[in-house]
Amino acid sequence: MNANIYHMEQGFTDRRALEELKLGKLKKQIQRVYDNSPFHKERFDLVGFRPEMLKRPEDLKDVPFFDKNQERASQAESQKKGLTALGMHIACDPRDVQRISSTSGTTGNPTFTGYTQNDSEVTAEIMRRAMPIMNAKPGDIVMHAFVLSMWIAGVPVVDIMQMAGLCVVPIGGTSGAERFAITAKSVMPKQLNCTPSYAVWMAKELQNKYGIDPAEFGFERVLLAGEPGGSIQEVREEISRLWGGVKIYDGIGAMHSSFFSSFNCDHNTGLHFLAEDFVHLELIDPTTGELLPLEDGVSGEAVYTALDKECAPAIRFRSGDRFALHRGPCACGRDTLRYHVEGRTDDMLLVRGVNVFPAAIKAIVSRFGDRGVTNNMRVVLTSKPPVQEPPLEIRVELGTGLPDETSKNLAAEMSAVISKELRFKCQITLQASGTLDAFQQDKNQKQQVFIKEY
Repeated sequence: MNANIYHMEQGFTDRRALEELKLGKLKKQIQRVYDNSPFHKERFDLVGFRPEMLKRPEDLKDVPFFDKNQERASQAESQKKGLTALGMHIACDPRDVQRISSTSGTTGNPTFTGYTQNDSEVTAEIMRRAMPIMNAKPGDIVMHAFVLSMWIAGVPVVDIMQMAGLCVVPIGGTSGAERFAITAKSVMPKQLNCTPSYAVWMAKELQNKYGIDPAEFGFERVLLAGEPGGSIQEVREEISRLWGGVKIYDGIGAMHSSFFSSFNCDHNTGLHFLAEDFVHLELIDPTTGELLPLEDGVSGEAVYTALDKECAPAIRFRSGDRFALHRGPCACGRDTLRYHVEGRTDDMLLVRGVNVFPAAIKAIVSRFGDRGVTNNMRVVLTSKPPVQEPPLEIRVELGTGLPDETSKNLAAEMSAVISKELRFKCQITLQASGTLDAFQQDKNQKQQVFIKEY
């Protein structure tokens, strides 16, 4: 697959050949979605774009962006019509789809992603490229401790790692410390896959409740994903220490293109983007949408176009992730585009392993408008984002005064609804009318969402 484009120890050594391959794939993909997806054809026609107008990668700027809200609307429409869960933008025969996975639905109904056999093969190839970076070899035993649900990080990743040649033990993320310990002692694994918060929690649970030192299991490495932290030095050092000096690796995906795309190496100089021949990456100014150069030090929102994906491929999909690029050879010897994730453009927070979006909180607060509150609210940050410790304080402004007892009951009710629907603990503080400035603005002319108390 893409022979001689990527070399395991050196990366992409022939940039001209890589760019020629990418352009050919890009032209083919744009023509394919135009021919097979009425949804994309309508979008292209609306702005006067035709596939034959794409002569070079830069011409992709004339194609409109696609985002999560549009995806959700597309899927709602196709489900309403009884067609497919995957949306009106699907570009393959639904019978060719072999797996459907979903998001967690943190901001509303879950969105679904489908994979054909070829789609899975692409991600498996990227996983094979990552194995030498992590000092992994075919046959290595891997304990996979993500929740084995419809989420991307569950069963789909188990499949991909098996396709790449690893031996996977799907312990799951809810088996408990005792069963984890029994399994780990029995199967003698070399690698653990989990979130950063799980790695810390499990290590302390084993030590404090069962008197077990995690170092006894003989893990050589931990692959972290699903949360920020795997590339943060302090987090890496803590997890490494807790698990007996293991090596720590971070992995993330280019959603709607490939659910693995990037991994860091032992030098932790940024996430190596191993999927350049499968995923076309653009960086844009998240406010203006202006295209930014892929140069060292440039920071912007990542936009993905899938070059090979058959089922509902990303076509200029705005990820919401803000990357800072690193160019030039890494100390590991690989010449790949690298980056570190600066955060979410939509101000995502992480509360005890749960992704929390201020927009989702505000949507629930707004439901209580007939109870005397406004939708003017602030999220109180007690430490540098994104990670926050629960309960997360949310201050909500009252439109009119309420009796103390009524105010207390309302705050408790709002806290319960938010905690139930968004799955994190919060504390609502109701504030008198006029105490929160609804027009407070930052340098980007955006209304403030956060109150920083750190």
